[in-house]
Amino acid sequence: MKKGIVGHDGVVSEITPSGYKVSIVSRSACAACHAKGLCSASEMADKIIEVKSADTSRFKVGDKVTVNMEESMGMKAVWLVYAIPAVILVTFLLYLQYSGASELATGLSVLGAIAVYFFVLYLFRKRIGRHFSFSIAPGEEDN
Repeated sequence: MKKGIVGHDGVVSEITPSGYKVSIVSRSACAACHAKGLCSASEMADKIIEVKSADTSRFKVGDKVTVNMEESMGMKAVWLVYAIPAVILVTFLLYLQYSGASELATGLSVLGAIAVYFFVLYLFRKRIGRHFSFSIAPGEEDN
């Protein structure tokens, strides 16, 4: 794999006129543990990635593929979902605490500010989504 590219193995779950929908199973580090049935910390999630492609005859439903994206896009996502909300949270918290607001008002205001931020992200999801693109390649076959 090329440097600066992140790839995830998946399976083509649907073919649309604009591309493919690929199902990726995301596992936490303990998902492969033999005791995961007894532990509540194990986590597995099935994610659907939409990959735009002009040539939809290249793969068929059920094909194993690798979905690739640039590392920089991952960092952009981390900033949007984790770093900026953390800055908003700390800024509002410190400002309201030092302005003499009650703890209840501070807590509710901080939660409200974060909710507004994520609502704005939701409103602009299509515009933001244009900055995130994925490519698809044949996956490795099981031996």
